[in-house]
Amino acid sequence: MSRAIDNFYDALQRLIEGKPKIIVGSYSINNDTVAIEAGRQRGTIKKSRSELADLLIAIAEAEQKRTGHSSSGGMNAYEVKLQAAQDKIEKLESKLQEIQDKYDKQLAQLNTLSFRNLELQRKVQKTNTSENQLLDFIR
Repeated sequence: MSRAIDNFYDALQRLIEGKPKIIVGSYSINNDTVAIEAGRQRGTIKKSRSELADLLIAIAEAEQKRTGHSSSGGMNAYEVKLQAAQDKIEKLESKLQEIQDKYDKQLAQLNTLSFRNLELQRKVQKTNTSENQLLDFIR
């Protein structure tokens, strides 16, 4: 884990324990609060950053425990998007593998045809050379 992510987790732990160093007064545990407590600016923790996915889940769970509410709607939407993205990745990987297999087959076929073409060119050249030698003998 990077140092910044470790700082975010440390800040989250301080907020969970109720012993923040920077945040004063009442607070809710959210992305901005954790970022500020970690000494960063508001908005540093973004849902679009994949490396922070575990941190985002931990923040949401901590707030749910703190308030005693289960706001599974927000997490559920996140999980649905995550699952959709994973499904899309699997489909794309499958398609990539299929295209790679087709490419390999076409490449093998091209190599075979190129080799056969070279053989035939050599045979034609050899035949032409023998005919020229025969004609030279007749003259």
